[in-house]
Amino acid sequence: MTRRVSDSIRSTLLAVVASLIMSAAASGQSGSSTLTGIVKDITGAPIAAAGVKVTNQDTGVTLESVSNEQGVYRVGALVPGAYRVEITFVGFAPSIRSGIVLEVGRTIAADVTLDVETQTELVEVKAAAPALDTQSAMIAQIVTREMVAALPLPNRAASSLVSLAPGVIMIDTGSGTAENYPVFSVSGGRARNQSFILDGGNASNAVGLTRPQQLTSLPVDAMQEFRVITNNYAAEYGHSTGGIVTMSTRSGTSTFRGSAFESGRDDALDARNFFAASKAPIHLNQFGGSLGGPVKRQQAFFFVTWERTRQLTSDAVVSSVPTLLNRSGDFSDLRSTTGQPIPVYDPATGQPFPGNVIPKDRIDPVALAALQYYPLPNRQGTGTNANNHVGNSASTLDRDIIVARVDHQLRSHDLLTARYYINNSGTTTAGSYAQPIADPRSDVTDVRVQSVTAAHTHIFTPTLVNELRFTYLRRKFIDQRPGLGTNPARAIGLAGVSDQAFPVITIPGYASLGSAAVSRFQTPIVDQQVIESVSWSHRAHAAKFGVEFRAGGNDEMRDRGSSGSLTFSPLITSNPGAANTGSGLASFMLGQVNSATLQNSDLLRTRAAYWAMYAQDDWRATDKLTLTYGLRWEAELPRREVDNKMSSFDPVAINPISGTPGVVTFAGVNGTPERAFATDRNNVGPRFGFAYQVGNSGRTVLRGGTGIFYGPTVSNTIGDAAALGFSTSAFWVTAQATTESAFNLKDGVPAYSRPALGSAYGAVPLGQKPNTSVAYFDPRQVAPISYQSNLNVQHELGRGFAVEAGYIGNVSHHLTANDFSMNQVAPDLIGPGDTQRLRPFPQFSDVILINPSIGDSSYHAGFIRVQKRFSGGFSLLAHYTRSRFMDNVESANEYGSTGSYMDAYHRNLDWAASASDVPHHFVMTVLYDVKPFTANRYVNAALAGWRLGVLETLQSGPAFTVVTAANATNAFSAGPNRANLAGEPGLPSDQRTLSHWFNTAAFASPAQYTFGNSPRSVLRGPGLATTDLSVEKSLALTSTAKLDVRAEAYNLLNRTNLNLPGFTLGAADFGAISSARPPRTMQLSARFSF
Repeated sequence: MTRRVSDSIRSTLLAVVASLIMSAAASGQSGSSTLTGIVKDITGAPIAAAGVKVTNQDTGVTLESVSNEQGVYRVGALVPGAYRVEITFVGFAPSIRSGIVLEVGRTIAADVTLDVETQTELVEVKAAAPALDTQSAMIAQIVTREMVAALPLPNRAASSLVSLAPGVIMIDTGSGTAENYPVFSVSGGRARNQSFILDGGNASNAVGLTRPQQLTSLPVDAMQEFRVITNNYAAEYGHSTGGIVTMSTRSGTSTFRGSAFESGRDDALDARNFFAASKAPIHLNQFGGSLGGPVKRQQAFFFVTWERTRQLTSDAVVSSVPTLLNRSGDFSDLRSTTGQPIPVYDPATGQPFPGNVIPKDRIDPVALAALQYYPLPNRQGTGTNANNHVGNSASTLDRDIIVARVDHQLRSHDLLTARYYINNSGTTTAGSYAQPIADPRSDVTDVRVQSVTAAHTHIFTPTLVNELRFTYLRRKFIDQRPGLGTNPARAIGLAGVSDQAFPVITIPGYASLGSAAVSRFQTPIVDQQVIESVSWSHRAHAAKFGVEFRAGGNDEMRDRGSSGSLTFSPLITSNPGAANTGSGLASFMLGQVNSATLQNSDLLRTRAAYWAMYAQDDWRATDKLTLTYGLRWEAELPRREVDNKMSSFDPVAINPISGTPGVVTFAGVNGTPERAFATDRNNVGPRFGFAYQVGNSGRTVLRGGTGIFYGPTVSNTIGDAAALGFSTSAFWVTAQATTESAFNLKDGVPAYSRPALGSAYGAVPLGQKPNTSVAYFDPRQVAPISYQSNLNVQHELGRGFAVEAGYIGNVSHHLTANDFSMNQVAPDLIGPGDTQRLRPFPQFSDVILINPSIGDSSYHAGFIRVQKRFSGGFSLLAHYTRSRFMDNVESANEYGSTGSYMDAYHRNLDWAASASDVPHHFVMTVLYDVKPFTANRYVNAALAGWRLGVLETLQSGPAFTVVTAANATNAFSAGPNRANLAGEPGLPSDQRTLSHWFNTAAFASPAQYTFGNSPRSVLRGPGLATTDLSVEKSLALTSTAKLDVRAEAYNLLNRTNLNLPGFTLGAADFGAISSARPPRTMQLSARFSF
């Protein structure tokens, strides 16, 4: 423990000292705003040394500056909100503008012309930000406080509104989860690959150790606003090729303000899911409050929010379970999707079982005992007995979130900000089986996320500003399988595994047994960040120079499968030379295990770090033209384990056991360095953009830009993936195209013990079956790189309306892929028999490269956006995107993901439409305050205070791939094999049915020892169409207090939005759709505020 603390302190001190030496600037990333402009006289000549006083209208805090010799003024480090600007110069009338709204991370231009007249010119500006962006080339969308508070939000998850930005494809809103974060893709970026920034500090997972998902989800009452940057972000932003989300918490004001709220949902108000026999029970209660105000008038302010969520949900789960006949060994009812009988072959004789019935004395006793944990069918299945069971999977969520912020103007030149965030959450999922211990959905989690950000801004002169910011993020995560310690493995008679949990049993075409959850004890994961910044304005230039340091740590112990994970293939009970033969369930009942894994790890303490430096200049070249250009360098330092519990792999060294290439290496052993990874120091990303005001009206802006961006080298949680030798990790597998089994279920999992560390680790002589699978990181892994560009035009239409049309491009290389097998048999060597000795590393059961940087993608899109900022009781935001997203790599978080490559030697065969490709995407939001329209005062009184909010989403369906139930290539390929395409796969819309969504007859199983010829992403699933509505009535109680009563409906029109059809050839549900997205649901709430 002492060593861990000292490591943490040493890393932090190193970052602080280095940053103080090197200076940096990040006014945009800091979560603040900037106001700039040119002061001129009526002849157009610039006025130097004009006094500029900027006052926050909510707090009264004032910052002062002066214009330079070119008349340019610039005031940064401003908290988002409404401001009053007063500009004075001797001999000229003062100019006062109020109600200028500054938004998070945005630079707003407010040019001023001073007149020599003797009276004060008072210019009132309504509280709205400028409709046009004249200062940058970034493609971004501000989601304002008004939108967050008024639009329909399931479970009050404010960040789910990221979909309001063009190019954002929502995959999962995250509402109802412990941490309440959404999953989405941004303009050709990977899902869960965004950089999240809260009040200028990191809000994502630990750098270099896990996927960069959002960890701090804000309650509605704590959110000021947030900004989604989708393309060509400035040099101050980095470590992401998939977009930036920068959020700002609410600050206190000069008067005390507070709220108390409660919202709830109940299934009595909801519709029934299309596939469910009854409504899915749900009981949601969210309540809390906020309080903010002055600590010391016009100097110090606080704001605190608390929100508690209690939720009980139940989802209808449709699954395929063995029939009563099947459980007795009778497979006479086994049919293909075309209605043809599927014969089951006896692996001992190679002949079909008479009558397709397995003799009772051949049924494995362990399999027979495990079958009792399956529920019985309770509904009519398809002709293949698919989807013959429906049950409710109940989940509970208990969550508390507290957000507290303090702002203090210490002196006129020193600003202090501190914010604390904590999320305590617990979830329990019981699953839909009568015996939750064997249900694949059963899970219990306990999560605590804490975040602290502290910042000091010092204004040396009006043109020189320094900012130091520190963020500490900590996450404790405990995930446990149900029934720990109840000896479930012993109960079914399975020997050789831990008694901690039910073993995971996977049978193609059927629901699995055993929880897929990984028992994890992450205590804790930590990310520390230091940003030191200096901003310097000179003439028409606003320069920024910056350095950022992050240190990540993860103390984690995992039980990845000490109770065993067993798979059963239909190949074992098939005729290898005939199609549509064999059953995975029959193989299971015979106890013929196709593959098995056994894994458990020690406590691992992994560390990683990240450095970045940047320089940026915003040059207002003329009154109409602004150029932005910059350079960012960034690098992830090699990850390490505190006690050297980390392994790697040398593919060239000769193994002393097998005499073939391939040796496991260990940090600090046999001359291997403790840090056996090279640092990719070549990540230099230039950025360039321009904004040009066309004509003299100031109503049209042409913008464009390009840049190079780098992303994180980890796209999934590392855990114990690269700790071979420090965990029990055994793998038994049979050849992919054989009727042999790895072992018999009744005999138990073969004994296994950890080999000694060294060059002989885990290897076996040629001809023996290996049981050690190696997983390692590429020692020379490079960061993903993205080449982004955009060109667009904005035009102000009048009455607050603006339209924008443009192009967005994103071409990426070195994308991190799912785990990649280095041990596949070369395609020209594939054939019958035991091909283990033909593998590149035959002494190992597999050699996996973790998150290799081998993926590519291409995204091109045109978009149009129409927006009217909220004024006069009305706002509108609508955008349509037409895009094409191609890649050759999938993320585990995408629709219809099938995992790794089909053929590791021909990755080009996977180049196709991305699983996140949505060619047509339309989103529209409307806020409308109902206005009185009659002379009748009673009618007018009834109409007063009503507000409507609408959120409409329309999008085309995602692409998906048709794969085979069993891989008969005998190549030991990691990904599933694709089917052969023998016809037109799609069906006309009038021929589609739920049981026959596409032309299943167009697909056939590929011949043995061959890969399928159907392309990846060969079909598209159903689209999405939803309308969400909020209706709110505001009742004034006093001059400063009100009560808002609100009703929200999600999927108001109760459209049936279908999920993907079954895409596994040979599975019982092939071509059938058995689930849908949520039906209409409703939420009621009340909020008192003063």
